[in-house]
Amino acid sequence: MTMDFECSFSPELKDLVSRPALTIRTRTKVSGIALLFKEGYGEIARLLKERGAHPVGPPFALYFNMDMDDLEVEFGFPVDKPVEGSGRIIASATPSGKAVSTLYIGPYNEVEPAYDSLMKWSADNKLTPNGTACEVYLNDPAVTPPELLKTEVSLLLAD
Repeated sequence: MTMDFECSFSPELKDLVSRPALTIRTRTKVSGIALLFKEGYGEIARLLKERGAHPVGPPFALYFNMDMDDLEVEFGFPVDKPVEGSGRIIASATPSGKAVSTLYIGPYNEVEPAYDSLMKWSADNKLTPNGTACEVYLNDPAVTPPELLKTEVSLLLAD
């Protein structure tokens, strides 16, 4: 059964402000992303603890392409000040600039209608996405049922 989710999305224009972050940037198949995130976010959290730092916001992921067999992704946590990385964990930053965003509620693997809504809204408003998407995971999938997961989905816009 398919549902028309478009009516439940309310895209809005936002100005994203960059913050320091600790992240991992890699490539993966979309089928491997859940395990990658589970291990990677844990690895980053351990390094933050070792460094005496902690996240100052929810985890996020940046997607630089939409090739489901070779997805380029950077994911991590925002921090209040730059933190030195280690190994595959790097000091980075959250994105900045104009973006169109919406709130998606539901299982991560069913987020596509949110993207469709953002693409349509962008086109209708004569705005051009720059090819980078950002997802901010607003609650914990370890304790939240999939149908109640909240994700802020943003498409960064070209200047």
